[in-house]
Amino acid sequence: MTVALVGLGNNLMYVFGGLALFLFGINLMSDSLKAAAGTKLKTIIEKSTNTPLKGILVGLLLTMLIQSSSGTTALTIGLLRAGLMTLPQSVGIIMGANIGTTVTAFIIGLPIAKFGYIFLGVGVIMTFIGRKRVHHIGGVLAGLGMLFVGLEVMSSGLKPLASTPEAEQMFQTFSQNWFLGTVFGTIFTAIVQSSSAAIGILEKLYALNAEGIETITLSGAIPILLGANIGTTITAFLASIGGNTESKRAAFIHVLFNVLMTVVFLILLVPYRTFIIWFEARFLTRYSMLSIAFAHAFQNTAMTVILFFFIKQMITAAKFVVKDKTVKHLPVEIFDEKLINESPTLALEVAKRGILSMGAVIQEYFDIVKSYSFKEDMKLVEEGYTHEMITDTYDQKLHDYLIKISMAGLEMSDSAKLSRDLDTIKDFERIGDHLTNVLEFFQERYAESQMLSEEGKLDLTQMYAVLGQMLKDTLESFKNQDIELAKQVVKTEDFVDELEEKFRYRYIERLKNQQITFVKAANFADILANLERIGDHLMNIVSSVIEPMYVPQSIIVPKPHEVDIDV
Repeated sequence: MTVALVGLGNNLMYVFGGLALFLFGINLMSDSLKAAAGTKLKTIIEKSTNTPLKGILVGLLLTMLIQSSSGTTALTIGLLRAGLMTLPQSVGIIMGANIGTTVTAFIIGLPIAKFGYIFLGVGVIMTFIGRKRVHHIGGVLAGLGMLFVGLEVMSSGLKPLASTPEAEQMFQTFSQNWFLGTVFGTIFTAIVQSSSAAIGILEKLYALNAEGIETITLSGAIPILLGANIGTTITAFLASIGGNTESKRAAFIHVLFNVLMTVVFLILLVPYRTFIIWFEARFLTRYSMLSIAFAHAFQNTAMTVILFFFIKQMITAAKFVVKDKTVKHLPVEIFDEKLINESPTLALEVAKRGILSMGAVIQEYFDIVKSYSFKEDMKLVEEGYTHEMITDTYDQKLHDYLIKISMAGLEMSDSAKLSRDLDTIKDFERIGDHLTNVLEFFQERYAESQMLSEEGKLDLTQMYAVLGQMLKDTLESFKNQDIELAKQVVKTEDFVDELEEKFRYRYIERLKNQQITFVKAANFADILANLERIGDHLMNIVSSVIEPMYVPQSIIVPKPHEVDIDV
């Protein structure tokens, strides 16, 4: 009995250990692909701003690129939250992501698992290379290798477990009871929060039949596969918590889409199963892992084609279930060219509301970077890059909209206001760039375990407090055209300059006194410089409130230490 229990414990250890490796590999591969793609993700998503069909294609491509439907969902919800994407466009991306995520199942099913250790070894070596692109590609290969190694480790534990009478009985039950199989697939996928992991295990179990170990049949595998599609919606649901109405509606549509797919294919279970069996016999080998991958891709693709014609109905259902109780983040009239033709002056006022929304995003980004400066949290990094993407999209869309207004013909006073607004948009965009720089500086520090000294923490705390109030006053001044408050911001900017110089001097003194090492605080001066530049851009914004025809002094006579920062 003791030997049997030890054997069971070892096998379970292999299964859970392999699962852990698999999940870590998937996450590493996804994160590395996103990092390697960089700003391309924003470019790809922006191509979905026209129709749901383009959204499907972009969702498919993006999910194939980053190997994470969850990552695609997070980016989409970020744009929804800012009001820069409509719900119909997001539905297309969600549908496309459902197809794109099936690529992982095909990768698992390919006969390249034996090269897992090679991928892992080469990938790890590449991560030690300094060049970022090579480093990220190394992460992709290491993640892919870890995925295959994890599957092999799981397989080592699954084989003996699958041969037990209890497992055989369970497999028979799943093969005969589609309801239990669906529920099991849903619960298991919701727990591990990865449909790729659930389907990978299913593929391995199915392939064991070819080795003479009777496990799951196609009759039992298909309901589990359908259940996994429901379980994976937990990611979108969690991502929508705390979001706005539109993001919650998008999460509801994701759930609705996958539930409808499961119901439809369960109703057609017998002919669907017959078709998969025929396809396997005709084009694949029996008990091929690719049979499961094909079934996964077929159902997701077929349902996307069918429900494409019911997008409006799904949106109506989402609006019925998730009521809109909040004020919209962005005015619905923004970017409406009809308004330009009707009244360029009114369009200019609406654009100002869009600029204020852009400022609100910058304020959120500032708070994110401030929090990350004192505590490492990868969720803050992801949220920060989402805000950077939103800021850049605001910059582009508001700039183009204002240019179209200028072409419609304006009075002299309105032309001056439009010119000032263009400068304000650019200043907000530059602030976003500096916040991204600070975020990346702290990523470097955390990667090298370079913690702030106590003095450094105190200095940054004061700098953030002053800048935070300055940002708040700037937004209030711009909103109400409050000249007196704007003058106060200009005075505060001088104080920020003094703080930057003082803290930089204190940092040098800490180095001279060997209180800190140069390596430990190598980018502290760069962090201070970027924060000081945020103050300069805030001053530019309020200076245009004081004097509408104001030209930023940094354009005329830049400060010596600012010359190359914005290049």
